[in-house]
Amino acid sequence: MRIRFGPFTLDLESRQLTKAGEEIHLEPKAFELLSALVLERPKVLPKADLQERLWPGTFVAEANLSNLVAEIRAALGDPARAPKFVRTAHGFGYAFCGQAEPLSEPTVAAPVPETPTAGDARVAELPAVSPPPRSSRLPWLVAGLLGIGLIATAAIALRRDGGLVSGAGLARFTVAPPENASFGGPIRGGSGTATQLAVSPDGRYIAFVARTGAAYQIWLRPVATLEATPIRGTESGTFPFWSPDSRSIGFFANGKLKTVHIDGGPPTVLADAPTSMGGSWGHDNVILFAPGAPQHGLWRISSAGGLPTRVTNLDTTAGEDAHRWPHFLPDGRHFFYTAVTGVCCPASTPAIIRIGSLDRPGDDVTLFQAESSVSYASGHVIFALDGTLMARPFDLETRQLRGDAFPLAERVTTEGSRYVGASASQNGTLVYGQAAADVPRQLTWFDRTGHALGTLGDAAPYAGLALSPDERRVAVTLETGTPENVDIWLIDIDRDIRSRLTVHPGADVSPVWSPDGTRIAFQSSRARQPVALRQTLSDGTGGDELLLERPGNFTVTPSGWSKDGFIAYTSRGSDVWILPLFGDRKPFAYVETPLPFIEAQAVFSPDGRWIAYTSNAGGQRDIYVQPFPGSGARSQVSKDGGTHPVWRADGRELFYLAADGTMMAVPVGAGRSFDAGPPRALFSSNVWRLALNQVYAVTKDGRRFLVNAMPQKPSGAAPLTVVLNWTAAIHR
Repeated sequence: MRIRFGPFTLDLESRQLTKAGEEIHLEPKAFELLSALVLERPKVLPKADLQERLWPGTFVAEANLSNLVAEIRAALGDPARAPKFVRTAHGFGYAFCGQAEPLSEPTVAAPVPETPTAGDARVAELPAVSPPPRSSRLPWLVAGLLGIGLIATAAIALRRDGGLVSGAGLARFTVAPPENASFGGPIRGGSGTATQLAVSPDGRYIAFVARTGAAYQIWLRPVATLEATPIRGTESGTFPFWSPDSRSIGFFANGKLKTVHIDGGPPTVLADAPTSMGGSWGHDNVILFAPGAPQHGLWRISSAGGLPTRVTNLDTTAGEDAHRWPHFLPDGRHFFYTAVTGVCCPASTPAIIRIGSLDRPGDDVTLFQAESSVSYASGHVIFALDGTLMARPFDLETRQLRGDAFPLAERVTTEGSRYVGASASQNGTLVYGQAAADVPRQLTWFDRTGHALGTLGDAAPYAGLALSPDERRVAVTLETGTPENVDIWLIDIDRDIRSRLTVHPGADVSPVWSPDGTRIAFQSSRARQPVALRQTLSDGTGGDELLLERPGNFTVTPSGWSKDGFIAYTSRGSDVWILPLFGDRKPFAYVETPLPFIEAQAVFSPDGRWIAYTSNAGGQRDIYVQPFPGSGARSQVSKDGGTHPVWRADGRELFYLAADGTMMAVPVGAGRSFDAGPPRALFSSNVWRLALNQVYAVTKDGRRFLVNAMPQKPSGAAPLTVVLNWTAAIHR
């Protein structure tokens, strides 16, 4: 039976909704609901009756029904305030209010049912459980059903076209990274290495970022197969997001917003996005994206090209300095985003989740506070809270939260930019990356050949380290305690005793010694305070002293301290600045380039005449040396990539880490001009390199290296977890 209303045709036998011959996708439950409303028009059908028809014998939240209505209205272009087809009888139910007429039926051949083949793959399905009481135990039941321990042995078949043939039961399996690759995005200022992924709206594909060697690329993995393939043209790609039809991917690479079709073809460049922080692809070819500095609001652009236009403006009175991680709601007109103030975590001011509108810019609604990106799926808002993936019921019609949040998974991968490595389709497929266990690092002494000479202290999750000028102490960044707190600690090398230097709640990181060894500078991030550069006496007496305070999202990561009283630091993770510790103490830019170029890790030569730093101005991160003070020609020192430069005490040698972690050495001439020889590989360091500044130190004679070493080669993030029909845990 076929029924026509307006420009639409509803075919009940083929279960298709079409407009001018083109199929309009509806999820199965939404199609069933629309069919019921059309067949019983103009009768108002009670919500309770509709819930029983759609989910017989199963308890479901009312929000699931309203979400289906919202999906239908989005497909029909039917506004809730002035409906042409589906109206709401408030407090009672829904009705079809449009004109409809049956069409004559053509004669068609019956379809041939598909027969499963012996090659159909199988994945584990979770067992059914008794319906629990609606109590506080529900959150932990949901988390438990999604957890590892409840996997049984039922089966889900795979269709020939790559789709899944499954019932309403839960199913969970993991996806390993491609061979010789690891999950995670590139290290960037203010970002991190969280698993970057997106599941397609139809739930059939997973797009993720993986690294092979030192190169990153976006990969495509059909949910129903065992193989992933890199997508051509997505080299250096980050933060993928899907088109509504699940046929194309948006992503960011080399400072640009791009799109690419998953079936092949070159990528299309749409707009500049120097420090991209997320995108979302809505209906009517609208892409919403966060280009990053200096354009800190959200912008929109057509997927067909054109000029981008601003959608949101920062609330400067509240101190906001970025809007990130947009996510369209099903109507394609409203969207979530995260309004950020300050670096995380802790942030000077909590981030705010808002709902924006393409039709009414400026009328944004605050939803709640969370240091997280936020998405919507299957009647729920999905976000992270202290490393736990959470879901909270959300009503699409009223755009309001309903009920309490509950956990879905623990130790979900996140990063300081508030990005969460999780994604859910509208048909119940949930994919997330789990943070790998924080493997303790061991401070290890090596000679120039890579022979291990001994260890220092116990194994611990050390971050940055700095060797004192007299080589008797090591300052390290270390996270300890419950709740966890990040502080600067000192290790006495002769006695092998570790003591805490900073004690303030928050994150004190990136220690740098003064040339005389009496003081240590560090970056401090404390709750409800701007990020600051501070110093403290290295003997632990007295409190710390504020040197420089930057509002909002400006970082002040120290990396070098000259004998003449200058401190080099990285501002906002992208430019090198200098702070004089005399006179008016007014900081000034030393190397400042437009994004996406990033300069960092600046260190003074022992005589104070040169600064070595890391820059990606040549397309990859390399080591450069430039005169100080004043400007002058810079010299590239590294070859094929380099980070973390360190000078030998006499200035005659410069060390750095190659892209694969190999310790490199570059001879430096003794003349007044900078003259460097070719770099030479010393040894494979297996160093942990995710710290903001130094991760190794060199003795004055250049013969011994103290390395923050991993106990073994890192394996990358844990496998991705895929959960099919994740909302079934809520309905049970």
